[in-house]
Amino acid sequence: MDKIKVLVVDDKKVIGDLFDFTLGYSGHHITVVDNCLDAINAIRKQDFDIAFLDIVMPGKDGVEILREIRSVSPKLPIIMMSGYSVEEKRAQAQALGAVTCLKKPFEMEDVKRAIKAAIGREI
Repeated sequence: MDKIKVLVVDDKKVIGDLFDFTLGYSGHHITVVDNCLDAINAIRKQDFDIAFLDIVMPGKDGVEILREIRSVSPKLPIIMMSGYSVEEKRAQAQALGAVTCLKKPFEMEDVKRAIKAAIGREI
């Protein structure tokens, strides 16, 4: 099984910990950041196979971050995440090329299915 590089952008530490504990424990490379600037800097420093972005965050929301990511890495597969009813933001994200949006709370099996749909590989 090839290891993948995952970027997680979420202001809630528990979400990053979940990815780090489950996927990181399996040997995948997980980078967790909690804001737009750190997300863009991380993408400039390394290539990721996929990114997970929270829609509702302080400062810039996930759709604004997605726009900035597209200018730096136009082909990076993006999965949006939200615990809120944000249909308009979801629609905007999909128009910008987001693969799907996971509704929080989600199971790691949902994450694995989303990764397979986005990059065509099971993890």
